[in-house]
Amino acid sequence: MKFNQKTLLNIYVISCFMSLVYLFYDNFRPLNKHEWVTIVTLAGIATLFELRSFILPSGESFTLVAPLILTVGILYGNLPVICFIFLLGVALLLQRPKNWYVHLFNISQYGLTGYLALLAYKATGGSYGELNLEDSAGYLAFVISFFLANVIFVSAYMSIRGKISLFSTLKVLLDRQATLIYVTVMGFGLILAIVLQAEGLAGAILFCAILWFLGETYRHYYEMYNHFRSLSIKDELTGLYNHRYFQEKLQELTAKGETLSLLLLDLDHFKIYNDMYGHPQGDKLLQELAKVISGNIPEQGTVYRYGGEEFAVLLPGTDSETALTVAESIRKAVSEHEFEGMKHMPAKRITVSIGVSTFPHMATSKENLLMLADEALYKIKYTSRNKVQLYTSVVDELKSHFDFGSREMELIQMIKTFLTIINSKDRYTYGHTERDMEYAEALARKIGLPEDEIKIIRYGALLHDIGKVEVPTEILNKKTKLTEQEWETMKMHVIWGEEIVKPIKELAPCLPIIRHHHERYDGKGYPDGLQGTAIPLAARILTIVDSFDAMTTNRPYQKTKTIPQAIEEIRRCSGTQFDPHLVEPFIEVIKEIRNAKIQQDVS
Repeated sequence: MKFNQKTLLNIYVISCFMSLVYLFYDNFRPLNKHEWVTIVTLAGIATLFELRSFILPSGESFTLVAPLILTVGILYGNLPVICFIFLLGVALLLQRPKNWYVHLFNISQYGLTGYLALLAYKATGGSYGELNLEDSAGYLAFVISFFLANVIFVSAYMSIRGKISLFSTLKVLLDRQATLIYVTVMGFGLILAIVLQAEGLAGAILFCAILWFLGETYRHYYEMYNHFRSLSIKDELTGLYNHRYFQEKLQELTAKGETLSLLLLDLDHFKIYNDMYGHPQGDKLLQELAKVISGNIPEQGTVYRYGGEEFAVLLPGTDSETALTVAESIRKAVSEHEFEGMKHMPAKRITVSIGVSTFPHMATSKENLLMLADEALYKIKYTSRNKVQLYTSVVDELKSHFDFGSREMELIQMIKTFLTIINSKDRYTYGHTERDMEYAEALARKIGLPEDEIKIIRYGALLHDIGKVEVPTEILNKKTKLTEQEWETMKMHVIWGEEIVKPIKELAPCLPIIRHHHERYDGKGYPDGLQGTAIPLAARILTIVDSFDAMTTNRPYQKTKTIPQAIEEIRRCSGTQFDPHLVEPFIEVIKEIRNAKIQQDVS
């Protein structure tokens, strides 16, 4: 016969309570007046601390139930402990009747735990009544047994409830810090027993009052501390954790070495929205967007305001496949949400683009994880919007496509590093390379090249600007016209690129692409002044796609052309700069890609 979760939990709690009732009956004896007065008083103190827990200097909180069970048990025995627990349960039930089920379990597990601990105390030579050093082993046995029994009862409850696995509960309860706090708290029980024995009930009440006031003092201190801590780690506008706290948690989680996924989200066309409705309305949009994102992440995830219109989500213990599912649910929820003013946006709705990366499967460090997610986001922002993009490396694709030796693998890794350096020196280059790969591959397919040649063109497009690693940053990012000397330096990047890749024999077919992608069909290009079909076909393909992307992308040194303007320019340069046989097929490719993106935005 199978029982559902709720039935099993009821059976467990009722069994614990009935066991405690049986122990009360089995150990029953008349209590004297002194015992009753002490038990009732201590039950009242325990209720007070249960309703408003004591705060340690470390900021941790606890109740006095466990130490008071120790005090009552070693001074008066089993039955007074059970009576103390029942009185505590009645008091709590009167204060918080809605939580009767929780109170029922708590008094049951406290009573059973205390009873088992007293059995261990007696078994190790402990005696009820006066405290003495001869019972030290018994006190230690009580503390250890109470702790272990409590861990077992609570772990079983949480496991049956299905809120957390048995192993996870044990891991939390057996945490080093939790154990140290428990030992500290149980020390209060022994001290209270000594005070009660030496100074009577009045002394015990005074001792507990001092603990109470100390706890209240620490409580106010930590409330103030948490208030200012919250101000330092929370974003004022959205209420999410801020960039500073994101960096702290990212460092903490990657230091553990466990699986961690990162989502970087960017609000599409936010500048248009701000320009149209003003910054106050833009702030309201960010606040609403933060709520939508927060409502679509799993329990273990946390959302952060990364900066401006960017948000971050950390997903501990989440692999890339699951992270993609989470990212897609966020993207879909945002796209379908009714935001104010969305009808006037380019896609008639508010959308986000999301980059995803995973540690340690993809990234090797905190910085690397962030960089890969950023690159995935950057790629999607420049190729399309309202999409989710998992980080992929064409360099890693190279490794799987070719059978590299150990020396070549080292060089491939070096090339990967160079591409990263170029990306940091000239952010334009990364998006440019990605788009060149897309355009070149599409054009190669359009003119019917075989798959092997298409892959070489794809890899050549990836590597064509690798030589820019040797070009000074100030030349790459110069906003004015280059001097003659600077231009000569810039032109050298094709030679340097060829030299970097040349030692890798498997990539030899890519060398002509790298060297000749700035040649012109009329022979006026560089570095060799090749003309017409003397220029390798793959290089001619890259020349046209490279120039198109340069014309249609923001560059520090030129004004961006619209796509129709760029198409007109390509037609004008057909037969001079570009292979005339490639111009019209390429224009068809651009129109097809453009139409596909329009359809995507509409849908």
